[in-house]
Amino acid sequence: MSDFLEYSFRITGPTTETLSMARLATYMSELARLMGCMDSVHLGRIDDGSVVIVAAAPQSEVPIISPRIRSAATGEPSAEANVPWRRINEYLAEDGWGGEMRLPRSAEVIPFPGKSKSALAIRAMSQPTSVQGRLVRLEGAGEMVRIGLEIDGDLTARISIDAHSAQRLASFFHHYVRLSGEGRWKRDSNGKWTLDNLVASSFEVLNEDELKDVLLRLGEAIPPGTGKGIIKAINELRSA
Repeated sequence: MSDFLEYSFRITGPTTETLSMARLATYMSELARLMGCMDSVHLGRIDDGSVVIVAAAPQSEVPIISPRIRSAATGEPSAEANVPWRRINEYLAEDGWGGEMRLPRSAEVIPFPGKSKSALAIRAMSQPTSVQGRLVRLEGAGEMVRIGLEIDGDLTARISIDAHSAQRLASFFHHYVRLSGEGRWKRDSNGKWTLDNLVASSFEVLNEDELKDVLLRLGEAIPPGTGKGIIKAINELRSA
């Protein structure tokens, strides 16, 4: 693999004998998202000692991957890799570990703070919650069935509903639905709350034309010229 260069991600704390395959897969999945170029980056090997995941990337992709990782590490707001960067550090903090990545073509090492990063304790709470999206997955043979919703292009799969409701819900596969129930929310080390899982107790099928109808009715309800007046008033307030 002479046309490939190596990115070595070291997890300090576990060994290959103490780190489960499932947890290793979790780290590798987010590591792939962090690096990007997912079709061309491959697993080179996993080294012993501290767990070292060695990813092999084509030399042509290195000028894309390395700046992407640096941007996430420095906290640039627009960095596309911010989400996987945050998740990797959350996983490390949960496990009580740290990490580092050595970049190719340099002696640069990017630290992953992990357990040393948390200024805020990770908390969880439950409250009534509703989510909506396109129904793209139903799976499970028990009393509770797992559901996958496509929300803003991403798959949200930490949702479940009782089997009887799931049978009725299956009729609306690939339709937009709203699921409501008891949601468990988790706060990460940055203070951001995210939905950890939702046990739905009811659902509602959404009319995909509703939004267009609402906008049309809204346009009809606003008298001609009123919209320009509102915009003018907002601009005057901004300049005051």
